[in-house]
Amino acid sequence: MYDHRPHSLRWRGMIIETFEAGPVATNGYLVADRQGGKAVAIDAPQGVAALMVEQAREWKTPIDYLVNTHAHWDHFLDNAELLRLTGAKFGIHRESASLLTLPQARYFGLDLDIEPTKPDFFLEEGEIFVVGDLRFEILHCPGHCPGSVVLFERKERAAFVGDVLFAGSIGRTDLPGGDHQLLLDGIRGKLLPLGDDVRVFSGHGPVTTIGVERRTNPFLGS
Repeated sequence: MYDHRPHSLRWRGMIIETFEAGPVATNGYLVADRQGGKAVAIDAPQGVAALMVEQAREWKTPIDYLVNTHAHWDHFLDNAELLRLTGAKFGIHRESASLLTLPQARYFGLDLDIEPTKPDFFLEEGEIFVVGDLRFEILHCPGHCPGSVVLFERKERAAFVGDVLFAGSIGRTDLPGGDHQLLLDGIRGKLLPLGDDVRVFSGHGPVTTIGVERRTNPFLGS
């Protein structure tokens, strides 16, 4: 059920560690502005909470925030445990918040009870979410899930996109609230203009770039 594979990366100024975990190999990210600075957990797949806390301790960097890119079950299985261990403030887009209490995993035939969590704040389109020296621009990109957001750090040229965009693919749109055209419109209108050099950290799979996806992603052809 759990296959943790951490991948540490110092990207420009910030530090990123990827935790791939859970029944469908979901990526959670621990992101810090620097060692000894401030950190945010972006999504919390099953079993990552203690590992994220351990990594943050090694960095001497407290986890001040947890944010969910969207409220599909595999991205918030460990929310409650991470919040217990850290006392972090929890944020999500308000259109995703209501999904946190649904028994989503059981819809997929998984016998998992997920402890509910309540947001402390909401991520809103156009706002700047500040974590130490990092300034994440919030881009609302629904279509895969209501309330899906992308966190874009302009100086670091990095975007944490959840399940909006993958290496060679895009988020599925056959789940409740899905809308294929809306998803494509968000990718083309909000992500592709960010620049070909921007690294894309997705909810599943490897890191890619906007430029690679613009040229090769079969879902983004004209």
